[in-house]
Formats: sequence, structure tokens, C-alpha cells
Amino acid sequence: MMLAAVFATVLMDASLASASPLVANTDPSGSLVVKDGDKTVATFTPKTAVDHRGKAWARALTVSGHAIIEVRIPVLGEDPQRPQRQEVWIAERAPSAMEPIWWNLAGANDSDGETVLVAEAGEQGIEEYQLAARVSRCDGTPVRLFAHVWDFASHRFRTLPPDLPGRGAISLRARRGGAPVGKPLGGFFFSAASSSADADGNSARLRPPSAVNDSNPDTAWSSAAEGRGQLLTARSSGGFAITGLRIVPGDASSEKNFRASAKPRRLALVFGRDASRNVEVELVEDADGGAKRFREPFWIALPKPVASTCVTVAVREATSDKAPLSIADIEVMTEIDGPEAADRLVASLAQGTSCSAHQALLVAMGVPALAKVASTLRQATPGPGRECLVEALAAMMAGGAAATPEAAEALVAAIARATASEEKIIIKLLPALPHPPIEAIASILLDDKREEADRLRAARVLASVGTDDARNKLIAAVGIGQTTLRKGIRNLAAGLKPPAAAATLAAYQAATDGVRRADLSLALGASARREPEVRPAVLATLRATLQSSAGFEERARAIQALGLMHDAVALDTLADLRTHDSDGVLRSLAVGELANVQDAKVLPALRAALDDADPRVRESAVAALARLGDKASARPIVAGAKQEPWPTVRRAEIAALGELCVPEGNELLLRAFQRDVEEVRQAALVGLAHCAPAKPAKVAELLLRVLGRLPESADMRSLAARLLAERKDPTAVHGMVEALGRLLSESQADLSLETTVADTAMALAALGGAEAISALVGLLSDPRPSLQRVAVDALGVVCDPGAGVAALHRAAGGTDESVSIPAAAAEARCRNHR
Repeated sequence: MMLAAVFATVLMDASLASASPLVANTDPSGSLVVKDGDKTVATFTPKTAVDHRGKAWARALTVSGHAIIEVRIPVLGEDPQRPQRQEVWIAERAPSAMEPIWWNLAGANDSDGETVLVAEAGEQGIEEYQLAARVSRCDGTPVRLFAHVWDFASHRFRTLPPDLPGRGAISLRARRGGAPVGKPLGGFFFSAASSSADADGNSARLRPPSAVNDSNPDTAWSSAAEGRGQLLTARSSGGFAITGLRIVPGDASSEKNFRASAKPRRLALVFGRDASRNVEVELVEDADGGAKRFREPFWIALPKPVASTCVTVAVREATSDKAPLSIADIEVMTEIDGPEAADRLVASLAQGTSCSAHQALLVAMGVPALAKVASTLRQATPGPGRECLVEALAAMMAGGAAATPEAAEALVAAIARATASEEKIIIKLLPALPHPPIEAIASILLDDKREEADRLRAARVLASVGTDDARNKLIAAVGIGQTTLRKGIRNLAAGLKPPAAAATLAAYQAATDGVRRADLSLALGASARREPEVRPAVLATLRATLQSSAGFEERARAIQALGLMHDAVALDTLADLRTHDSDGVLRSLAVGELANVQDAKVLPALRAALDDADPRVRESAVAALARLGDKASARPIVAGAKQEPWPTVRRAEIAALGELCVPEGNELLLRAFQRDVEEVRQAALVGLAHCAPAKPAKVAELLLRVLGRLPESADMRSLAARLLAERKDPTAVHGMVEALGRLLSESQADLSLETTVADTAMALAALGGAEAISALVGLLSDPRPSLQRVAVDALGVVCDPGAGVAALHRAAGGTDESVSIPAAAAEARCRNHR
């Protein structure tokens, strides 16, 4: 598309002051008639079909003393994504008739406009040339490719060389020899050339001049025509200043080919739009014409490094204009090339800039750079630079550089305040080392002067290593630190891959501290589930703990450990504890662990817990039976609810009946809604809404009555609105609209009802329909901005394409930004949704 814009600019520039406009019209036969006033000056039948022609434009002008007529016809009806083309007809006025000079389609050659054909007539002559997006100069000047100009004397087009850049302010002389050695690391790659031997005058066939990039003098890039004006452009994302260029001119595959080929003699180097940085270079050849040293490069040393990511090499003069130009190699050297390249590269990387590009260069340098990266990483402070270094170390090791002890030390040092990305790399690399530095990692975990986040990060690294030594270090740390660190280590120990149970059991049996034993017991249960062979010993240990005088936390963790095992004996132990233990909290924990087992064999123990003396146990048992869908427990739940003194337990029982939905529970749900305390009534209302699908009208009537009743609390009325939305019953819309009207009036005295208004509005949006939309649009007329925003949110959900979007549009034009901004966003979202 950029070339299409350039093409349009070219046509505008071609409108010379000396040109005079003409009128071009299509006659009934399909011919185009060009008139100057009443006089017909040209007639021809365009190649474009009549129904595909746009409005033709014509002009008369004088070129080199010759009278010229130019006609341009836009081509219509093509792919709308393709840049527009024109049929161009340029002819000379002759005494007897018009003599066509150029007649073809100009504009984009391909569907995406990557290449363009240009024909223009102006004071400089009549020219045709091509543009290609892939071929550019560093100063942004379009490169006129395969240009031709009309020769009036011979009546044919002759070739024009590409335009040369203006002369640079700096002039240099370069000779063979003295160039820095080694492969350049700046990342410059020549990706564009103005010509190639196999392009056949077609810009679409131009390919990158890969031969100049391969550091192989046996290959060479060659132009398709004379060398003057040919150019090559290289770019890099490395960000390193250019210090010079190494160039091997000519075809250096043999001395014979070198002598026969045309070679550049003078070059222009373009580094960007600032012409003051351009450099003129004369290549001073050896006295023997380069015969002895034809493979040794010229060294073009710049007076000072040039900060640029682009360099264009243009040939200002060649040794011959009779043969195609050849260049074997061009290499762009930067400030990182040379003996101190690795130091400069790593220092640049540590600044946190151009990470990806710099990492690739370090990988290319291999093992020698690894030590420098590791050394710098050990001293680096947390931040983008250190993250770059960690990523570079990973890239180098992935590229084949063997890990060293220094690299391992550097990774351990990076644990401190590591980002999520750094930690991911550390956890990937350290376990892969032949000898992971377990002691160094463990020392971070055990250092109570370290930040807790670093200690926990070290624990995660140890858990990822997977060796016996790493596992034992992690188990040895179980129970240390404050709550967050303890929990993190405990969970990591519980997740250790087998074999871990035996080591955990040994640590548990040797522990004397109750906190440590509590945390280890959880890891015991988890590891015993994965390692059946140690379950008997673990079961015996945990049961002994429960029967001992151990502290509360230790016994509570032992209950959790039994639940993790999912073992029949463990479940029996939990059931027995629920029956006989004197501590209600522990009995409740046992019920919770039984409830986590998706197996019918735990149901008898849970049903028995409905009669437990502790309300917490009864509440846990009821919730568990409902979650497991045990309809057989409905009768005892009903019986318990009728005599339950604790409101929280009654609420759990009513909620359970609302999930189980059994006939014997419906009467109790209705009675609880009518007579119980608020929190129980809410649970009963949810149950009634869920458990009466056969009576939708009755349910809707109940919910609408609750929604519209002033004595009901705002929370209860909001719940009714949400339940109406869940039921998706369109017959309820009318009643909800009436309730909304009452709520608007009542909320003026009770601000808590504004939440109910919002819930009702969102319920109407969920149900939809003309009446719901009308009510929501009306809500926008409320003087309260808070309720106007409610209306905006609801209309933004329903996205009604008629009145809804129109109302949002009006609201978006309001003066209150708290309403207009969300209204504009909702309107845009709804229009995009459509």
C-alpha cells in the first residue's frame, strides 16, 4: 500500500504547468474521444471494457519539443483489496495521426501492491519504471527499477540506470588488506538489490543478494545491466554502530573470472535520511589490478562509528560499462566486532536492550561468551538487564554450549527477586545440569535473613530438580518459616514425585517439633497415595498420632493426610474419629475429608453425622451429602431441620433440600420461606425456584411477589430478581417491569434498593423483548446518574439494534461523563457485536 501512495504522488508531480487539460469521453461505439474544445485531437479504443472504466483524464503537454497527449483511465471492478490500476495511453501528435508511445496498465502488479509499474510524461521525458517494496534505500528515496526513457530519435525506449544519491560530505580511499578478522556479529544482512542476473526486468523476481552475505568468495551477486547506479541495502536490529565495511569486488571464484567481471570503482554509502552522514568511497586497486589479492577484501574504515540500522551501498562508478557488475562479498562491521566483541555485547545485553537480537549473536559466539555472561549475571541486580542475561544463558545452553559451574552459580544467584520468566528458565535449566548446585539452593531456602519470596522460590527450584539430595533438602525444610513459607514448602513436599514417602516418613518419625510433624503429616498422606507399598506404615503412624496427646494442629493435619490417601482403612479411621472423638472441630474436619471422596461408601458415615452433637459437624455433613447428591438423606435432613436450633445449620439443611429437590422437602422449603429468619428464607427461596420446574407459573408468581414487596429486604428482593433471570421465563417480564417502577419510587427513600434496581434491570436484559427494552430505555430518564449507569450497563448487555442502541447513542452525548463514557463504550461494543 505504501507503493500505491508513492505511485499516486508520482502522478501528481507529473502535472506540469505547461500541460493543458483536455476532455475525454466514451462514444457509443466504446471508443474514447479526446477533444480540445470542439476539436477532436485523438480517438482510440481502450483495452479496458467499457463497464470497468472510470472517469478518463487527459492532458496535452510538450516533451523535448514534441507534442504529447496523455490519457489515464481508472480500472474499476477489480478486487477491492487490490490497489487501483490505470490504463495509460501516451502518444505523440504526428502530422497525419497520433503515434502511440506507451499503452498499458500502470499501477500495482500484484494483489497487495508489493510491486508497481509507473509510466509518466514530463519535462524530463517519457519514462517507465518499476517500484518494489522489498527494494529500498536507507534515506527513504524510492528506487526506480528497470527504468527506460523514450528516445524520440530512434522511436524506442532506452535503458536508464537507477538514480544515484547526492554526493556525501565525507570522502574516503580504501585499499585491500587491514580489515578486522572474524565473522561480523552486528547482524547486518543485505536483503535488497536493484538488479539481478535472473530478474529479466521484472521487479517481482528480484531476490535478496544472498551471495554477498555468505562470506564465500566463490559466489557472487551480479547485476543484469551496467554497474553504475546499482545498489544493495542491508539492515540489522542489533543496534550497534557501524565502524566499516569489508568488500570483495568482482567475481572472485577464480582469477580469470575476476579479471573478466566489472567491479565497483567508486561507491556511495547511505546511512539514513541525514545526507551529512553519507560517505563517498574510492576503491584504490593494487598495481596489478588485484590479480594477486583478488580474494582479499577492501577495508572501508569509517572516520567514526555511525549509529544506524541500515546501510545502502550504491555504485557510483564501475570499472566497465560493457559487462554486468559483480560483487563477491560485503560485510558490515560494527563496534562489537573484534577481540573485545563479547565484552561489549554482554555489557550491552546487561542494559536490557534488544535482548533477542543480542542473544542470537552470543549464541553464534558459542562457549567463549558463556563465561562472560555467567560472570556478569552473578553480579547483576534484578531488572530487565538481568532477565536478558538469564535468557541469553538459556539460549546459549540450548545452542550447544555446555553448562559450567560458573553458569550454575549464576543461575542460583538469579533466584533472588527473580521474575516469573526468570524462575521458569532457572527451573528448566538447573535440573538439567550434570551436577545441580543443591547445597547453594538449599542455603537460600534455609537463610532466615532472606526475603520469604526468595526462600520459597528456592524451594520450588529444589522440588523441580528431582534428585534424592534435592528431595531430602526440601523435606528437611518442612515446617520452617512463617505461614506463607510454611504452606508453600508443605505443598511442595506433598507434591514430590516418587520415591518420597519413605524419606518423608523417616523425617516425621525423627521430628520432635509439633509444627514440623504437622506439616510432614500432610506430605505423608499425599506421597502414600502415590506409593501403595508404604501405606500400611503411614496409616499406622497417622492413627497413632490421632490417638496420642498430640496438639490440635498436628491431629488436624493427620486428618487431612488420611483424606488425601483415599484408602479404605483411612476412610474407616475418619469415620471412627467422627463417631468417637471428643473435639467437635476435629470431627467436622473428618466429615470434610469424607465428603471429598467421590464414593458411595462414605455416605453411611456422613448420614450418621447428621445426628452429631456439634452443629459444625452437622452443617458439614449436610453440605457434603447435598454436594454428593444423596437423595436418600433427604428424609433425615428434613427431620433434622424441623428441630434444628442453630440457624446456620438450618440454612445448610434448607440449601441441601434445594439441591436435592425431593418431594418430601418441598413443604419444608415453603414453610422455611414463610416463617424462618432471613438467611434461611433466602436459601428456601433458591430451593423453591430450583425445585418446582413443573409449576413455573407458581414459581414466577412467588418470585414476582417477593420482588415487589416493600416489607422484604433489599437482599431478598435482589435474590428474587436474579432467580427470575435464571429461569428465562418471558412471561415474567411484565411483572418485573411493574416491580421496577415501584422500586424506582421506593429507592428514593431507601438507597439500598438501588442494588435491587440494578439486579432487576440486568434480569430484564437477560430476558429481553420489546417491553423489557422499553423499560430499560425509560430507566435512562431517571435523574439519578447511578441508575442511568445501571440502564447503560443493561442496554449494553442486551444490545437491542433499534431503540436500545439509539438510547445509548443519546446517553453518550450527555454532559455527565460518568454516564456518557460507559454509554459510548456500550454503543461501540453493541455495534461491533452486530
